[in-house]
Amino acid sequence: MKTTVIGAYPKIGDGPEAQELRRALHRHDRGEISDPELGKVFDDVTRTAIGEIEAAGVDVTNDGQIRWDDLLSPFARAWSGVEPGPLERFYDNNTYFRQPVIDGRIVTDGRSLVRDYTFAAGVAKTTLKAAIPGPLTFATLAARDEQYGSLEERVLAIADATAREIAGLKAAGATMIDIEDPAVAAWPKYIELAREAYRRLADPDLALTLVTYFFPADSVLESLASFPVAAVAIDVRSRETTAFDRLDAFRTQLVLLGVVDARNTRLESADEVARYAERALKLVPQERLVLATTTSLEYLPRDVARAKLTALVEGARLVTGEKVPA
Repeated sequence: MKTTVIGAYPKIGDGPEAQELRRALHRHDRGEISDPELGKVFDDVTRTAIGEIEAAGVDVTNDGQIRWDDLLSPFARAWSGVEPGPLERFYDNNTYFRQPVIDGRIVTDGRSLVRDYTFAAGVAKTTLKAAIPGPLTFATLAARDEQYGSLEERVLAIADATAREIAGLKAAGATMIDIEDPAVAAWPKYIELAREAYRRLADPDLALTLVTYFFPADSVLESLASFPVAAVAIDVRSRETTAFDRLDAFRTQLVLLGVVDARNTRLESADEVARYAERALKLVPQERLVLATTTSLEYLPRDVARAKLTALVEGARLVTGEKVPA
């Protein structure tokens, strides 16, 4: 049974030797190191993150999103017509993000994440996937929009720009891309608008995954099964959900099941992970079930994140009868 991660990996490690990025950011703010010197530290931490994810035995990794200040920051910084705005709490988490401010027509060359993906591809030894923020999440979290006359116009403009980013990642060699879009579950009344946005992202040559988290997908679950994506990620840990009884709605797509709680320091056991998987297997065949973290592990200390990845992998091996390495 395959395993994967969702979102960002903890940027700061456990001991003094793993605080290099924090020190580098402070030195950069004081003008003591240059942009290229800070970039080298980002690369080093990205290499460490990928190495730790792979060392846990995870089958499909990402780059840890080490350069991302928050989910929306890569595009809020890179796109013309958008700039980072005021700080706001990220949904119900004790973390903050910069709300995008849209002050003109959104324009991108589609290469905002190509450099980072190319670097990660040169580091990763296992299967690597890319990730981008979803159009509904980006649009609904914007602080101000001075360009587009409605939420629908804004979402579809963001979807068109996101489609160009997907094309850029594809040209760089990406074959799997997570689209992190928690707003699809948070705002079920916009499900048809979201569907139209995803029609603009669809590419038959790419394995796109619509990633929901934080909120139960109960009210939109059957609708998600008809989205033009290869996989859907469902968080079954953050809140009560009926998803386990309805997973047979996904008849062709892969289901990424968020069984390891990435916002809680409580450590799951391998047995617990296996029980979640076995419950899902009553409705989803093993070849279409992937076990995952619920969301970004960045909410946790890095030592806890590593332990949770180990539990994730060991739980998957228990289900299939594989031996767990000592």
